[in-house]
Amino acid sequence: MKTTSRVAAVTAGLGLSIVATVGFAAAASAYSSTPSGPTGWAPDAAVHAVVTSGGVTFVGGAFTGGVAEIDSATGALITTANVGGDVRALAVSGSHLLIGGSFSTVDGATHKKLASLSIATGLPAEPHWKAAAGGTVRDIVVNGNTEYFGGAFTHQNGQPQGGLGAVTVDTGKLVSSFTVSTDNAVFGLTASAGRLFVAGNFTHVNGLVRNSLASVAMATNALEPWAPARACSICNQYWDVVVDNGTAFVGTSGNHLGAFYISAAGSPFHAVAANGDVQALAVSGGVLYAGGHFGTIGNQTHAILAALNERTGAVDASFTPRFTTHYPGIWGLSATSAKLYVGGAFTAAGPTPPKRYPYFAMFN
Repeated sequence: MKTTSRVAAVTAGLGLSIVATVGFAAAASAYSSTPSGPTGWAPDAAVHAVVTSGGVTFVGGAFTGGVAEIDSATGALITTANVGGDVRALAVSGSHLLIGGSFSTVDGATHKKLASLSIATGLPAEPHWKAAAGGTVRDIVVNGNTEYFGGAFTHQNGQPQGGLGAVTVDTGKLVSSFTVSTDNAVFGLTASAGRLFVAGNFTHVNGLVRNSLASVAMATNALEPWAPARACSICNQYWDVVVDNGTAFVGTSGNHLGAFYISAAGSPFHAVAANGDVQALAVSGGVLYAGGHFGTIGNQTHAILAALNERTGAVDASFTPRFTTHYPGIWGLSATSAKLYVGGAFTAAGPTPPKRYPYFAMFN
């Protein structure tokens, strides 16, 4: 999931460049390369989403229960939900845990691709919250009392609307003023400074050309003119987007990590090559964490997880976590000042021996 970013004025106009590690200051990861948890709990299948809210962290995926609440410090299990399918998106708002995915039921009741779980009472579905999407929901962002969601659908809450939708957090009722629509799937969302950033494999938003990346003014729910070029010639699908320090970072299926100024021009800042997809991103302390199913990134060997200096794209050679089973790799990242939480389809994390921490690992 995404971290809240700060926005700084940055001069636009630089050209796109492929950044190697030679000649740039290295990133400084705040975390050890050896995982420290979780303690006493492990999912039994892939993790696809992670969000941290103070002392608790929520994990979603294809494992039994679909959602788990754990202690942020130790990873000890607090409780699990009863979701009847894969959970791909999580967001916390007050006492609500908002979830999205490919599921059709929660606690045996119908909840199509979207639901709200009660944190206060141990993650049961809130029965009167009945938002729905016509296909898999891949990401969720909350702004005030509005939940924005994106995914692979052409209809949501009975309305013809592609890729995007919005409902109220408290009730799940349709926000009728939000009509922004994409011509293909949305995979990543993030919010920064009143703007909703949208990433996917679309080519048009509201009928206007947008190259897998767009932004919406949340005050008016209007599509903005910001329209960056693609991160590379084959980067036609963006898996995730985060914003920090005046820059939008995207992970792509074109074996690149791209960066764009969020100024009106949307100029490319830099792109870093990998040898596989970059599927999940998180930022903390000026460091960009990238997960996917790559074996090298920025001309360095880093299997499925790397730390990069967000201003230069230089890869931290000292951050070298190890994973067993590299494909399809990492899908969920959450970074705090204390820990990095990593979820995916790996079957173990850490040095060998011992092999442990399947599908979910925590790094101090």
